[in-house]
Amino acid sequence: MLARERRRGRLVGVAGIASVAAMLGAVMLASAATSGSARPTGPGFTDEPIDRARHLADFHEHAGTHTGSASLRVLGLVLVALVGLYLWSLVRTRDAAVARPYLLWLTVLGPGLVAAATIFGFAALQHVADLFMASGARTTPRAKQLIDDSGAMRVASVADGLSRIVFAVWLALLATAAMRVGLLSRFLGYWGVAGAGSFVLLPIGDAMVAAWVGSIGVLALGYWPGGRPPAWRSTTPQPVEAI
Repeated sequence: MLARERRRGRLVGVAGIASVAAMLGAVMLASAATSGSARPTGPGFTDEPIDRARHLADFHEHAGTHTGSASLRVLGLVLVALVGLYLWSLVRTRDAAVARPYLLWLTVLGPGLVAAATIFGFAALQHVADLFMASGARTTPRAKQLIDDSGAMRVASVADGLSRIVFAVWLALLATAAMRVGLLSRFLGYWGVAGAGSFVLLPIGDAMVAAWVGSIGVLALGYWPGGRPPAWRSTTPQPVEAI
């Protein structure tokens, strides 16, 4: 059992690190495709400073780059789900009562819903950008009107918020479960919980989650400062009391 976990851990470790690379690549591509006059939306940012006309024009002009960015983000989320499934299986081996069945479903639904919201939001914004550039005045008031009148954009905004909540619930539960059986130190366990909260509430949430997933990847590969917690060398729970 432990030998099989180690073999799978090598692949999952690479997947975790690749997930971080994909998410970082998505951010870099999106940044490269932005002229600089538009600012990001979301928690922590006000809406007024955004030059919506420039934002739509940039999106239309660099549609291929934005497609690549969205694709990398979706790929990163798929890899996050693989890391989560591996960690859930380790928890189940050590204590099936902790690895509740709903946690398995959330491991698929959490990243999956965020990925779906990303794809839908991309398609909705692309449609509005195409309308903006196809005809009519290319002014900020018209851009704002097109965005405000888009039902798809409103749905995308709600879907993004709800998917982030589901993802956050999953991440907090998984990190807590792994900490309870001793697979994660208290530091990594609480980091996962904090990352879950920030994913919904703070602009740095994506970065915190990506860093946590990368840490789990390193842990799965066996390269962790001070060594891995004892539960990695046993099929029974070995709770870690110290950070």
